[in-house]
Parts: sequence; structure tokens; C-alpha cells
Amino acid sequence: MKEESVWITNRFGEKLEALLRKPEGEGPFPAVVFVSGFGMDLHEYINSNDEISKRLVFNGILTLQFSISGCGKSEGDYSQMTLERQGLQIEDILEWVSKRGDVDESRIGIHATSMGVPSILLADLSTCASLCLVAGAYQVNRSIHKVYEEERGVKINYIGTTELPRGSGAKTPVGPGFWKSITAFDALSEVRKIIIPVFLIHGDQDTKVTTEEVQEVFAAIPSKSKKLKIFPGGDHGITDVPRPMREEFLVEVVEWFKQTLTKGG
Repeated sequence: MKEESVWITNRFGEKLEALLRKPEGEGPFPAVVFVSGFGMDLHEYINSNDEISKRLVFNGILTLQFSISGCGKSEGDYSQMTLERQGLQIEDILEWVSKRGDVDESRIGIHATSMGVPSILLADLSTCASLCLVAGAYQVNRSIHKVYEEERGVKINYIGTTELPRGSGAKTPVGPGFWKSITAFDALSEVRKIIIPVFLIHGDQDTKVTTEEVQEVFAAIPSKSKKLKIFPGGDHGITDVPRPMREEFLVEVVEWFKQTLTKGG
């Protein structure tokens, strides 16, 4: 396995930190792009993306992880973030990956987590061949208000900047555009556009996303190749769970991308 830190400039002129892992050989390889959740860097919560990435590379799939602008070491002001702005940056990342000589542009997938899911649903996914959506915040407005306003008592400033406290102790700043963006987002409308293979993963003990909303979204997807996996006892992202459950999750994700992206899958 080869690992390389790279910088990718988005359409706004911001340099985004990224981590490229590739199998041994010349390729071209199938590829998976990771899209992290709200305010997270390229590694995701407790390095979840790294764990999945290494397994995919072992199975012959190139991976790219990146931090959206204003997150991790990437340039930019996160308080200017909207779902649409994140979607545009995802398009920039997909274009960068598809132009690599060691990538098979017809076999590119996305692994998105939590609020990364509505962001990718607003992006042009015409170059993608497969999706894996984990703990998708489909009713993102409801989820954000539940976590920060109801549970954490945050007073939201809809005309200025609001600093949303994270479990790590850090704070994520969001501006007025963020609230307008998540209020306008319509998951059911967006998922009805998905015709490529798609895999939804959810934990039934997820306190941010309900099982009912995931099932509703799954039913609305028109793709003829779709799969839903609900982990009994699983949390948001299937991360803080017993090791056997986490291992089952990892196997499911890898097998999905092997089936939908690799020629022998």
C-alpha cells in the first residue's frame, strides 16, 4: 500500500488537505472517495475513514479522504458553509480523482457519513458508479436542531455566527447560510434521482437519525440495485459499538464496493 498526503484546490481557490492510498501496481484502479460528516476532518470520528480505507486498498481499491474547506487543515471559513457549497467541493474532488491516470473513471464510488450524505446528494454524481451512505442525516434540519438546540441548549443566532459545541470540546462555527441551506434540503426529492447502486447503513440506536426516516428514504430510491442494513444496537456511524459489530460493518462496506466497483466482484 502506498500512502500520500496531497493538496487539492477547489473552485473557490481553497486548498483542501487530502490523503491518498493506493494498492501496489500501476492500475487503473477502482476508487472510493470519503465524505466526512459535520465539521469533521478527513479521518472522521475515531479515525473511522482510515480503518475502512485500509481495508479497501487491501482489496485493490484506491481511496481518497479529504477535509472540506474550513475543516482539519483545509483552507477556508467553515462559517460560510452550506450544503450546496459542500456539494460543489465534492464535485471538485471527484473531478480530480477521475483525471488520475491510476484511476478507472468508470468505477468511482463514494462513502459518505452523517451530514456528508445530504452534501453528496446535492452534488453532480454522474461520474459515480456506487454509493455507501452511513448514518445519513436525511432530515438534517431536524437532526441539527435536536442535537444542538434541544439536547445541548445552544441559542441559535440565525443572522450571525453560531458556535456549535462538539463532544471533543471544540466548536464548529456556522453562519446564516447554513440554516437556510438545511431548512431547504429535501432528502426525498434528492434520493429519487439515485439510479446507481446504493447501500444505506443505519444503527437502530442512532440518537441523531431515526430508523423510520432511513426506511422512508430507502423506499423512495428508484435504483434497481439498492441495499439497506440496520444494525440492532448500532449507534450513529456504527463506531462506538462492540468489536464484532464494527467488524461486521467493515466487512459489509468492503464487500459492497468489491461487488459494485471491481470487475471480479
